[in-house]
Amino acid sequence: MVPLRMAAIDYSYEHQYSYTQAMLQLPIVEFVALADADSERRNQAQAFVHHFDAGVAVYEDYRDLLARDDIDAVVICSPNADHHRMTLDAARAAKHILCDKPLSIATAHADDMIRECKEQGVLLGVAYPYRFAPVMWEMKRRVDAGEIGQILSLSATSRFRSTLTGWLIEPERSGGGCIRDRIVHALDLCRWFSGREPVEVYAEAATLARPDLPVEDVGMLIINFQGGLTGTIDPSWNRPSNWTRCGDVTLRILGTQGIIEGDITGQAISCTTDTTRWLSYSESMEYYLLKNFAESVLAGHPPLVTGWDGRMGVATTEAAYESVRTRRPVPVDH
Repeated sequence: MVPLRMAAIDYSYEHQYSYTQAMLQLPIVEFVALADADSERRNQAQAFVHHFDAGVAVYEDYRDLLARDDIDAVVICSPNADHHRMTLDAARAAKHILCDKPLSIATAHADDMIRECKEQGVLLGVAYPYRFAPVMWEMKRRVDAGEIGQILSLSATSRFRSTLTGWLIEPERSGGGCIRDRIVHALDLCRWFSGREPVEVYAEAATLARPDLPVEDVGMLIINFQGGLTGTIDPSWNRPSNWTRCGDVTLRILGTQGIIEGDITGQAISCTTDTTRWLSYSESMEYYLLKNFAESVLAGHPPLVTGWDGRMGVATTEAAYESVRTRRPVPVDH
C-alpha cells in the first residue's frame, strides 16, 4: 500500500506533538513536512521529529507547504480563530484535513469549512481523540450490547488544570474560555453513545478559579437531546496546578438495568449491574485517531469523526454562551 503523505500545520497547541508522533509511527503514513510561523516552535517541532530519526521539510509559511503537490493530508493545530482560514486554504489546495477541536469559533464558519471541503472533494476530520480511547471503545461495546439497558441519562466531565496561559485565555484567538475549550469533547461522547443530537442547552459560567482571567474558567451545562434524553457537562478549568493527570475526563451513563462509568484520564471502566468490574488500558488514543483518519483517506470514505461532528460542537457551544448571557435555555442550531 502506498502510504498517505501527511504534514503538520502549526504547533501552537501541544496536541500537535502527539499527532506528529502518531504520524511518524503509523506504517500507512509518511510524515513529510511541518510549518509554523513562530521560529521557536518551528525549531522545537523539527527537533522532536529528529528524535525519531526522521527527516522532514520545514516551512515558516504554511501556504508554502500547501503549495506542494506531493502532500495528501494535513493536521491543523493552530489557535481556534485560525482554523477557518487554514482549513479553507488547505481544501483549496486539495489537501484532506484533520482539524483540531473546536472546528471553529462560529457555526457559520464551520458550515463554510464543511461546504468548501465537499466542493473541493477532500475529507474533513475533527480531532476528538477521546472517542478513540480504548476505554471508550470497550464502554461503547458494552452499552451497544445492552449491558445497562436503555440509556436514561448521561453525565460527562471534561475538566482541565487551572494554569492555562497564552492564546487559550485570549478570547479573540480562542473564542472563549473553558466552555469553548472543553465541552466539545464531552458533547461528542454523549452524541456518540446516545446516537442523538442536542436540541437545547442551559448553561451557567463564571470566572472563579482565576478571577483575573478575561474568559470563564468554570461552567456547567444541562443539555436536552432528541427524544427527551438529558445530559450534563462540566467543562471547568479548575483542577489544581499539581493535578497529576493531563485532565479529568469522565462519562457516566445511567441505564434501565445499570450504570457504566468510564474514566479516560484514569483509563478505567466501572460497570455496575449485578456485579462490579474494573478494566484498565494504557494505549494511545491519538494513535488511533490518526490511524482512523489515514485509513479513511486511503479508502476514500469519511473518518469516524466528521466535519458535522465538529460543527455540532460549535453550535452547542454558541447556544451555551447565549444561555449564559440570557440565563435561559437556548435551542441548538441544526
